[in-house]
Amino acid sequence: MTDTERRLDFIRKYDPEGADKLKRLLDRKDALKAGNVYGEKFTDRQFSLVFDPLLAMSLDKARILEALADKEDTIGGLSGKLGLREDIVFNHVKELIKRNLVEIASHEGRDALFRKKL
Repeated sequence: MTDTERRLDFIRKYDPEGADKLKRLLDRKDALKAGNVYGEKFTDRQFSLVFDPLLAMSLDKARILEALADKEDTIGGLSGKLGLREDIVFNHVKELIKRNLVEIASHEGRDALFRKKL
């Protein structure tokens, strides 16, 4: 099993929809390298420049979902546990809320406590 496949399996555990989107893109790699009707072709490097950041962001979101499955936490708490900047965690949590995977459970002082939706 490749590193990419291991990462996709981890993502699939917490975000099946996100993993499926990445898998569909990965499955199109050969078609993108072969070229489109205009003769434009992706190189391996160009594909990596597109795919690798998407995979990394999805992995971060899956790690956030994993952390929130155990217990509620704040943006700052998640940032410290996961070693990510608070602004990155905030943006990921915001997207996960829009996708109905995370919700605000309560508040701790002025900070919202987030949890994974069941």
